[in-house]
Amino acid sequence: MKILIAEDEPSLRENLQWMLEMEGYTVLAACDGRDAFERACDSAPDLVITDVMMPHLDGYGLVKALRERESTATTPIIMLSAKADRGDIRAGMNLGADDYITKPYRREELLAAISSRLARKASLDEAALRLRTEASQDQQYDALTTLPGKEQFDKRLATALAGCSGTRNVVSVVCLGLDGFSKINDSLGKIVGDGVLREAAKRLFEHLDQFDASLNVVARLGGDTFVACLTGVHDQAALECAATELLSLLAAPYLVDGNTLFLTACAGASIYPLHTDTAHTLLLNAESALHHAKSCAPGSYWLFDAAMNRQVARRLQLHNALHVALERDELQVFYQPQVRIETGDLVGFEALLRWQHPALGWISPAEFIPVAEESGIIIKIGEWVMRTAAAQAVAWLALGHSGFRMAVNLSVRQFAGNNLPNLVRKVLHDTGLPAQVLELEVTESLALQSVASTLGTLHECKSLGVKLAMDDFGTGYSSLSYLKRYPLNALKIDQSFVRNITQDAGDAAITQAIVAMAHSFGMSVIAEGVETTEQLEFLRTLGCEEFQGYLFSRPVPAFEAVKCFSGYQGRVAPL
Repeated sequence: MKILIAEDEPSLRENLQWMLEMEGYTVLAACDGRDAFERACDSAPDLVITDVMMPHLDGYGLVKALRERESTATTPIIMLSAKADRGDIRAGMNLGADDYITKPYRREELLAAISSRLARKASLDEAALRLRTEASQDQQYDALTTLPGKEQFDKRLATALAGCSGTRNVVSVVCLGLDGFSKINDSLGKIVGDGVLREAAKRLFEHLDQFDASLNVVARLGGDTFVACLTGVHDQAALECAATELLSLLAAPYLVDGNTLFLTACAGASIYPLHTDTAHTLLLNAESALHHAKSCAPGSYWLFDAAMNRQVARRLQLHNALHVALERDELQVFYQPQVRIETGDLVGFEALLRWQHPALGWISPAEFIPVAEESGIIIKIGEWVMRTAAAQAVAWLALGHSGFRMAVNLSVRQFAGNNLPNLVRKVLHDTGLPAQVLELEVTESLALQSVASTLGTLHECKSLGVKLAMDDFGTGYSSLSYLKRYPLNALKIDQSFVRNITQDAGDAAITQAIVAMAHSFGMSVIAEGVETTEQLEFLRTLGCEEFQGYLFSRPVPAFEAVKCFSGYQGRVAPL
């Protein structure tokens, strides 16, 4: 058996290697997480033992990276750390570690854990082979919930449509998705998450089983999405009533593994033959309606309508066009100046993506960026934006301009696989941009995903010398206990608060609280969307250091942005 050790302390690494070799194991040793990941990819170890605190890539980041790679997704991982805090243990287990042993550990304890994990791996490998064999013969039912799977549901739905006659001339499909389910897995672990899914499936099955089970069926499509086929629901009001009952079932408290959990769900529905005459399209319509419901509010229900088809068609059109937009030079980077409030000095630019399609014209980032996120092409586009903005900053430095930063927004997708630090390092090297000029902006939602690995990635980026800012602050659900751990230089107040700070006491209070909190954490504050001198004056009284917005300049192309270096003081006078 081959064991990989990731430990940055040489004496501990050598002692552990010697001990394991004495037990007959083949041992590979790595001095940090990055080295360990490369060795794991090359040599496919049977088990990994990793320290938590390491340079370049810590133990949490290593676990995440190994779990995201197919060849190491199921490799047993034991974490070693002197930190015995339950939060640290849970963070490691949630990322996919199989065991967590605190230092100093006893030799017998570690060897027993290794033996147990290797034995379990052998058992799981055997079981996986058996399941793959069985799955090739029968893929009709979902293994987790025992509900019908999509293939079985498709057959039952087709049968229901074929049997439509007499009073049974309507068939409805209702898709249901749990709201915020990913937070359950992130905070409490997959075991609790799976328990929630099993309980949700049980509730739906038992409810529909009261009726004609041969005609009504509930299935799991995957993840936290379920689908129900309902017959004999003769009008839209009755369908809404039936869907509301299902949502109420899913909203009842869940008691799983000692945790009481409160969830809501959304639903989308489609009716045969009102909306379509095929089973395939009926299900697609219900899924589109669910997607729309989720974009409205938790607990929402939505019935499919023709406008959704147009929305789906539009998203597909944008999806296809985005894949060639870079090659056809349709994408542009605009720059919005950032200004110090007290002096009126230009202090930076935010690089903002714009798209002018030859046939569709200017397309709003609010419309095409979510499509780019879903398709994954945002990774390629995000790299292009970073390189373009960095190269532009270098060009301005060459003209003699200085004392400014270049802010670039990061996508959630760019954090996957922990490739971001390498990308930043390469962009800085290839363009020659001084690290301190580059600022990376993250959102609250991004920062709360896989907190441990995100922290590791941000710290590694910060170690390169770049600045970090949290964008759109106040619109998400940041935990202050997490926020103080992020290595941020600045918080950006979202324009939704700035817009009404001189008229709305609530927005004014929130803005004041954000400024005070940021300063207590040693961060500066920049306000977005400033359009009036009254807003600017109010921000100055709060101690907000910087702003950007139409009061100074809209986002503009580079040839216009460069004018701000010489003309800014005449456009925004110091207060």
